[in-house]
Amino acid sequence: MNEFKVLFKLGMKKRIKDSFLIGYGVTFPLMLITILGYMATNYYSKDAGITSYYYYSMVTIPFCTFLSSITLIYVAREESLHRCGERFIIAPISKVSIVLSKILPATVAMSVYNLIILLICNMIFKVDYRGRFLEIYVLLIGLGFMASSFGTFIGLCSKDFMSVKNIVSTPILIMAILGGSFFPIGSLGRLVEVISYISPLAWINRGIFMMLNDNTINVYLISLFIIIGLGVLFSILAIKYFKKEAFI
Repeated sequence: MNEFKVLFKLGMKKRIKDSFLIGYGVTFPLMLITILGYMATNYYSKDAGITSYYYYSMVTIPFCTFLSSITLIYVAREESLHRCGERFIIAPISKVSIVLSKILPATVAMSVYNLIILLICNMIFKVDYRGRFLEIYVLLIGLGFMASSFGTFIGLCSKDFMSVKNIVSTPILIMAILGGSFFPIGSLGRLVEVISYISPLAWINRGIFMMLNDNTINVYLISLFIIIGLGVLFSILAIKYFKKEAFI
């Protein structure tokens, strides 16, 4: 337990000031919301607070949170990249402690950045969370956990993780498009809508909008349980298949 505490504190010091996580958590979504919200200003009626900034805040933040898993692929193997992995091989540290000390600090750091961007959207873009701020934030925490565990799993369990890191962004971008992160896809027809069901971001975004606009929470709860379940699954797989020798 002591070994995990030491590694967790060390991981928190690194992740809370990680420029890439800050970029995915605050800078990049803020830029996208500003640009896309401005471009689509005239496409929303603004009735009941539904503006372009409202829409893009709700779909951009989950997308960027999921996209941050690419950074976690690199973080998972930072010891080997900095040539200090031998210490983990020699030290009596369990695999569970090593894996969780990578997933949990990243999850906490991303949760902090998500809180910052949600508050910025509320103050600058006047996004109204309609009394559901906590629910949205909990969903983003769960998504951050899933992204952290997924990135850690890929980073620790892939032999050529640098090549894999460059490939992972493509399916995430496809999921984002199908989830409506760049433009609403409802007008593209029934076929596209059915195809979008394969994207977890589509379910997350749909759950958020149904909760905010229709006061229906079923899809939100399903999305939350699924992403937390996936996070636990990837964490277990990372622990099971991780080998300390991977740090060399």
